Amino acid sequence: MKELRIKHFNQWPLTQEFSAEIQFKERVSSLGIEELFFPYQLPNSNDKDLHICVSYLLDAVDSLPLRPDHAFDWMWRGFEYVTSKAPGGQGNITNALRTLVCPTVMNYFSSNNQVKNAFFELTKNIPFQTCEYLLKRISQSKPFKPTAEEPNLSSYAKRVLYSNGNPPVVSSNLEEVLHLLSTFFDYKDKKERRNGASRLRKLIRLEKVKIEEVEVQLSEDDVLFFLVSGLGYAFRNDRAHAKSIAPFRSSYASVKTYAHCWFMFILFYEVTLIFLHTNKSPVLLTGNLDENLSKNNVAYRKLFGDHINK
Repeated sequence: MKELRIKHFNQWPLTQEFSAEIQFKERVSSLGIEELFFPYQLPNSNDKDLHICVSYLLDAVDSLPLRPDHAFDWMWRGFEYVTSKAPGGQGNITNALRTLVCPTVMNYFSSNNQVKNAFFELTKNIPFQTCEYLLKRISQSKPFKPTAEEPNLSSYAKRVLYSNGNPPVVSSNLEEVLHLLSTFFDYKDKKERRNGASRLRKLIRLEKVKIEEVEVQLSEDDVLFFLVSGLGYAFRNDRAHAKSIAPFRSSYASVKTYAHCWFMFILFYEVTLIFLHTNKSPVLLTGNLDENLSKNNVAYRKLFGDHINK
């Protein structure tokens, strides 16, 4: 496979497809591209901020279906632009995720139950590979409770536990979950990695989980924040700072790799559209959002089916 990657580059513009690309193209052709994603119907507007955001959204959807990783990259730019134009969104993006984005979305959920249900229906279908990716980030970022041997927390731990990078811990539930996952599951061991990712997925699904006789459960607030900051921002950083291989040009790639990247795209598509419907948005949208989110959730499950669970 490494030889194929080099051959692919050397012989450009002639193309050779990797096995994962061939398999995914077959899945896409069996469904039809128009059934894979349903764009929210935006109103006509001359608003500058909306048009800049839409320019990123266009690049995102134009990356589908074959490059959902690129779709995420563009979606993140649209998300970051919109939130940076909101009151309190200027400056440090990690602080904005904690103090602006997540509280605003949760406040919107309090009076829009159908949208909330649609969003958490998506998170319940988080791919197993996404949970393995997230467990790796957790394992690499321990400890989550300072000790005499390791008194300093990583930048990742500070971001997901503190506000503005300083104590106190915002959510003791999240702290305990991250401590247990990073302490009792060795990511390098395949069996333990799968067991840890399985526990993590149940927690993201808002289920109670027992780890080493300790029973833990995350709240909706915890799950939203951790997926936005602990998962989304980490994935963005890995891609922006070249910390990972291009996902589909690898012998390890498969349809479940597409499921992971597509989930990341659709997660931030939904968060962005929800934020655009809140009173903190630089341009307020007022349409029927829950129907669009639900349609895209169904399309996502139809496209990836059992690959979500592999």
